[in-house]
Amino acid sequence: MPDALWRGASALTVYFKYWEAQPAEAAVEEWRREIWNEGFAPLLWVISPQRIELYNGFGRPVSRDDAGRHLLRTFTTIERELQELDQLAGRLAMETGQFWLRPEAVNRKTSVDEQLLSDLAVLERDLVRADLNRATAQGLIGRSIFTQYLIDRKIVGPDRLTAECGVSSLPSALRDPVASGRLFTWLANVFNGDMFPESAATANLSERHLSRVADFLEAIDPETRQLTFFPYQFDVIPVELISSIYEQFAHSKTGAASADGDAADEDAGLADEAVAAHAITPAEAKRRGVHYTRLPVVSLILDEIMDGITGAETVLDLTCGSGVFLVEAFRRLVARKGGDAPARELIRSTLYNQVYGVDISDAAVRVAAFSLYLAALELDPDPQPPEGLKFERLIGRTLLVGDAHDVETTPEGTALLDEEGERRRFDIVVGNPPWTFRGKQGTQERRHRSRPDAPRQPRGEGLDFVLRATEFGHDGTRYGLVLSAMPFFAGSKTGAAAARYIVQRLSPATLVNLASHTKWLFPTAKMPAVVLLARHRPQSPDQLTVVNVPWSPSAEKSYTFEIAPSDITVLSLADWARDPERLKTAAFGRGRDMLLLDDLRSRFDDLNSWLTSIGSGWRDGLILGKSKQWTRDASHLEGLEVLGTKDLTPFQVPSGLTIFKHAKAQWPRARETYGKPILLIKEFLKAGPRPVAAVADRDLVYTDAYFGASVGEAHRESAHLIAAVLNSALASWFFLMTASEFGVWKRRLLTNDVGLLPLPDPAAAGRTKAGQRILTLEAGFRTRAVDQEGWAELDRAVFDLYGLDASDRLVVADGLTRASWQWAEGREYATQSAQLKQDLWPYAEAFISGVDAWLQATKKRRMRAEILDVADGAPLRVIRFLLEARQGPPTVEVIPVEGELTDVLDRIGRRLDVRLGSALVGGRELRVHGPNEIVVIKPAARRFWMPAAALEDADAVVAESFAGAAA
Repeated sequence: MPDALWRGASALTVYFKYWEAQPAEAAVEEWRREIWNEGFAPLLWVISPQRIELYNGFGRPVSRDDAGRHLLRTFTTIERELQELDQLAGRLAMETGQFWLRPEAVNRKTSVDEQLLSDLAVLERDLVRADLNRATAQGLIGRSIFTQYLIDRKIVGPDRLTAECGVSSLPSALRDPVASGRLFTWLANVFNGDMFPESAATANLSERHLSRVADFLEAIDPETRQLTFFPYQFDVIPVELISSIYEQFAHSKTGAASADGDAADEDAGLADEAVAAHAITPAEAKRRGVHYTRLPVVSLILDEIMDGITGAETVLDLTCGSGVFLVEAFRRLVARKGGDAPARELIRSTLYNQVYGVDISDAAVRVAAFSLYLAALELDPDPQPPEGLKFERLIGRTLLVGDAHDVETTPEGTALLDEEGERRRFDIVVGNPPWTFRGKQGTQERRHRSRPDAPRQPRGEGLDFVLRATEFGHDGTRYGLVLSAMPFFAGSKTGAAAARYIVQRLSPATLVNLASHTKWLFPTAKMPAVVLLARHRPQSPDQLTVVNVPWSPSAEKSYTFEIAPSDITVLSLADWARDPERLKTAAFGRGRDMLLLDDLRSRFDDLNSWLTSIGSGWRDGLILGKSKQWTRDASHLEGLEVLGTKDLTPFQVPSGLTIFKHAKAQWPRARETYGKPILLIKEFLKAGPRPVAAVADRDLVYTDAYFGASVGEAHRESAHLIAAVLNSALASWFFLMTASEFGVWKRRLLTNDVGLLPLPDPAAAGRTKAGQRILTLEAGFRTRAVDQEGWAELDRAVFDLYGLDASDRLVVADGLTRASWQWAEGREYATQSAQLKQDLWPYAEAFISGVDAWLQATKKRRMRAEILDVADGAPLRVIRFLLEARQGPPTVEVIPVEGELTDVLDRIGRRLDVRLGSALVGGRELRVHGPNEIVVIKPAARRFWMPAAALEDADAVVAESFAGAAA
């Protein structure tokens, strides 16, 4: 259909259709319907001599004349409007993610995969309500989709359908029980029993069941009997999308929804409970800690671990689910060996000998077989005649039903053993194993299976699966696995030790932090996610590459990731072993953050050490509990005020609190816990990135919403100074860099996180000028709200107390901003376009300050910055730094731009002999060196133009200059 296309690194596609005259709306809708079914095209450009129309490719088609509903903008072919089009949806706007900042309604939530998911969920719900067990319902749906795919691909035509079952379409066959029985029996003979088991062809199926599936295929609303939209085109929908959708549907709460919106009883209306036990259900997936795998994660993993393959590799997924990893791996193996037109023999040989999967769910394995069969047919350049397409069985041969922990020891798992009875060794191991916490029972099961020589993961079992996977690998096996992020960023020594053990076993490795995307990638997960990649690229084995994938507005709208070079760092495994918090710093910070942390820790003891020195420590507060839990004496607390969850504000403990009147409580704590003065800090940060701390100067009971330390009257002033520090930007930055959950998952602080804060001796600090200033400010803030200038003044005083230089102050201040990205307002601010005075000017000044330290050694040159004044809506920002052979202070100026951004880039590229357009496609950030100049080009988003980023860029430029001189 399209005349041209553009495809980005994330596989998102923009299609172009050229027409000699203005096309009819019905023609446009036909084009748009086809790309909607493909699922990866957010935009369709329709180009005619006088105009260019931009259509939403993710908008669901409803009728033949509804193209106008999905028209985003119309541009005439005059220069001004073409420039607007380029800014809105040109290549740079798409590559940099700037397009997704626009308010236009282009969103993946209306794409084919999301809509098909919703429709499948409703279809399964209706079949179950009609007294069909879930396993049979899922099997019927899968067989019907497979059959419709054969028909849409014209592998089975209307004439053949008529010859075999008396009707010319699948919906017609489904509305006739005799015809459907004949059709499924014929298909079982033509293909095989994995997809069309004889016992399930018509067993327990009534006309009502079959007719409901027919309605789904014809896009008929089962209640109104009206056509709701065009039927799905299963010959266009990519096979990997179908597999991913089916897995998502099977794990979705919607898939088990009842009439009133609540979860249906898993056993209600089951005709065969033994069969139903093998169905994929949300409850079972949740119990096992399993989460469906979206295609962006599959692509991210396979792009890395299958890069440079020969095509002869074997692949194993020990928790294959519906086979989404296996399908895509299979396609890549065939493409590597067979090119664009692989022979059927090559396709089948790869399918039968190189792709293996295991899952505990029989239904999941059957869907995996279905998905792989579809992929094999899709790859076949000439899938005819039907009788020549008969598949060998996969289930029991390469797809195995069993528990991944011991599958090869069972009769069903012997395919994983070689001729000598030893485990087979695979070249690539992938998967998304169970990785969330399954409670005490899951922990007991896991510990029973754990190895005595390996550190134990405290919660969850993802790392246990990694160790299990290594039993099927060899020294060169590549690994790509989705895991919980918590052990890697854990505050517990056992969790961090278990994570390091895994990384060392599989090194060299890369850890990709997906915590910012867990909500849409794994909506049922109770923990954030990471991807562990191992042995997939050359790297020193004593180093770990860390990739932090930041939140972006394009992610949830387009299901893509935006990764820039500045999101990637390298961590020494030795440094990680010495400092467990180092991994967190590597993921959320950069070089300057690490240097500052090292400096502070070398100069100061931590807060925990001070508390220990005065005989104190952090204590949890009161847990009142429900009345049936009031089992412990609390009479010693009667008459004290109670500080409730919402009572504390920065610096302030309100008066007139509720009086405690209970004789018993669940966990009342000892009376001395509540003795004045009490240093208090909130566990959860609700309002923003600054911690909330204060000192209670009277005895009171605080709830478990806080941590408290009773410090004694002699240390009252020290407690007030510490509370001020805990409210400062420095504390927020420190917790972002080191805390086990803050910034990763929950906006939460643990006692160990707070206790590790480096702290000047409070008594001595209180006698310094900076300390006195902090105490004065803190005293004032106890009686009035803190305004923006008050916060700034407090931060300056804390910086003075810690002896931070100008560069370190920029790093910490930006750390507060980065910490704010955990809130929607902060994320939106970070993705807005950088402004001249507010962002680019401070960036330029910070960059110059970073380089100027080196220039001052000779005092013969200075640096001048030229900020190119590109249009506010441009997807990139450009700053040019020039080295001038003259003394004097550095300068910053704004340079007007002639022409469009592309013209500017062309001129820079010609001058510096660099093809900037090509370089920006994959890199997203560029520093281009020329004679006595550096040009910095980055996406327009503010997060790229922060002063701390400028310091890092300056450091990189200096390092590159030294490296160039040495070369």
